Amino acid sequence: AAMGMSDFYSGCWPVMQTGYGQQVPYTAIVSENWNPSSWSSEGSVPVAAGGQVTNPVADHPRSGGGSGGANVGGTDGSGNKGSGSARRGGGGMGSASQRRKRRQRLTGQIMQRQEKYNCQMGTRPSGPYAGGGDIDLAAELTANLSSAGPEPLDKALARLLEPGVARRLAFEPTGCRTVQLALDTLDRRAGAEVAEALKGQVVEAIRSPHANYVVQKIIKVLTPEEAPFVVQEVSQASWDLARHEYGCRIYCRLLEHAASERSTSRLIDSVLGETEELLRHTFGHHVVECALEHGLPHQRKMIIDAIRRSPLRNAWNRNAAYVVEKALMYGDEEDRNGLAMDLLSNPASDIAALARSQYGSMVVRAILRMPEPIATKAQECIRNPASLIQLKATKHGRRLLEDQGIVYEALPEHLAMTSVGAASEAAARAGA
Repeated sequence: AAMGMSDFYSGCWPVMQTGYGQQVPYTAIVSENWNPSSWSSEGSVPVAAGGQVTNPVADHPRSGGGSGGANVGGTDGSGNKGSGSARRGGGGMGSASQRRKRRQRLTGQIMQRQEKYNCQMGTRPSGPYAGGGDIDLAAELTANLSSAGPEPLDKALARLLEPGVARRLAFEPTGCRTVQLALDTLDRRAGAEVAEALKGQVVEAIRSPHANYVVQKIIKVLTPEEAPFVVQEVSQASWDLARHEYGCRIYCRLLEHAASERSTSRLIDSVLGETEELLRHTFGHHVVECALEHGLPHQRKMIIDAIRRSPLRNAWNRNAAYVVEKALMYGDEEDRNGLAMDLLSNPASDIAALARSQYGSMVVRAILRMPEPIATKAQECIRNPASLIQLKATKHGRRLLEDQGIVYEALPEHLAMTSVGAASEAAARAGA
């Protein structure tokens, strides 16, 4: 009898929704000879060549032999009860992290074989931005754009300017590279026409793992006057876009290529109003760093003023430490000196505890590279005997001592334990 879907999907293997409206178990697709046409028209039961119902979970090498490896109370091929657990199967699935990595690997295999089948059958998954579509078109356009003659370029441009073509390609893994190539290859007027395809969809494109590269390329090769809609649409979005995994890249490209433009300056000014939130954020701190390096003088001052409200706390933070280091490198002299003195006004034991940590050591190194008398004061903080004990206890502290040419001896174990406690207390006082 055919196995019911509730039994088939009740095991440990997740399912995938294909472009054909079917739910397919991972293990059904991992097989090299998997073919969507082998599934019944209802999309409910896997069917072998002779119409015989198959169980890909039971046949999988990690399932423990029978479906009992995936379903409690299941049966093996001979009708006997399976012995595997509901989560692991007879062969065992390992730790949670191993199971997660295995699922990720299987997902990649599924997508590759789904796309391979699509190419062979000439079919495409449904959806406006379905990944993997238009591979042949992307290949044709790439070949034309790479040609030396004007005729292939004109042909590629005409195709890209057809309604919806450039926009659809921008959201696809292969197509986004084709659109970037077009922006690099075509003249500025034609490039601006291609870029217009994303007008009204810039924020959606920024959040896309593929189309965000197209937006970055537009910013690199076109001026804000040639593609004004980019800054306009980013300005209308929430400042949370600066904390997005891909959104932070757009702000960085704008700072690198158009920081002095009035529209870009207003956009960055509005975002830097949230500097205290951004500099400690996993992605937001990249925007603040880029503003320190490429932004306008008043923007650098805004950032350093925000850092100076809690300098030691920021220096202890794994994200904000990079911002503090850049502030000590790129700020105006008065602001840089003020920030350095704010940090050095703390007890020497706190500076030593900072210097022995992975991220705090970057800040201390930046202070030591500053001119006198700041560098001398920093040297005094790390050269006193109590500080040396702390610095000798970690590899980051020892490297800093070696870079400064300070000779030290191995630290006894009981002193090393004492230094760890002192560093923990310093971090707690800083609020890190």
